[in-house]
Amino acid sequence: MEAIVRNASNLNTEALLLFSALALVTVSKLIDESRFQHFILLFFSDKYLKLYSKDQNLTLSAFNILLFLAQILCYGLLISYTIYFFNIQVDKNLLLIFTFLGIFILFKFYTEKIIATVFNITGLAEQLHFEKLSYRNLTALFLLPLVTLLIFSPLNKKIILFTTIILFVFLNFIGLLLTLKNHQKLIANKFIYFILYLCALEIAPYLIMAKLLVFK
Repeated sequence: MEAIVRNASNLNTEALLLFSALALVTVSKLIDESRFQHFILLFFSDKYLKLYSKDQNLTLSAFNILLFLAQILCYGLLISYTIYFFNIQVDKNLLLIFTFLGIFILFKFYTEKIIATVFNITGLAEQLHFEKLSYRNLTALFLLPLVTLLIFSPLNKKIILFTTIILFVFLNFIGLLLTLKNHQKLIANKFIYFILYLCALEIAPYLIMAKLLVFK
């Protein structure tokens, strides 16, 4: 599989988007440096979750919103390059990719909130959203340097791309395991409901997205 040559104008756009992602991360650190220091150690310590899981706006704080926007930029660029590299026959417009990604994540988020309200588990759902958002934001932060190399480095693109994808899958898997560990007692008591939740709201949306993008 050979990488497809990118236009210089596209690289200028991607450079601006990468700079914007770094700026968002920088601003989030400036807003609360102590919180940011705990945040970047999230995969090694649950101190961040213990300190900030009691906030009123768990997922809608300025800190989380800034990192979420950086996550969208990082993942959008990664998806864009993956589409070009594998020559997947979909619209390659960056704005469309970012829009689709944002709508997909927000639709999934609010669907979970509606279901949580129906089953009267809003508190638990908010905590799960906060943990998942935190792990995914940190995953995006770790992937930003690799995405930068992927777009601008003269190094072997195939190696960088597959390294980035493997790291993305690995970190998300670790985040899922840590989330399960944090709620293992509740999951053990309601295992059937957890399996239904996992299939309906965690696995199915990604299978549908893959179907739309690749197998249409």
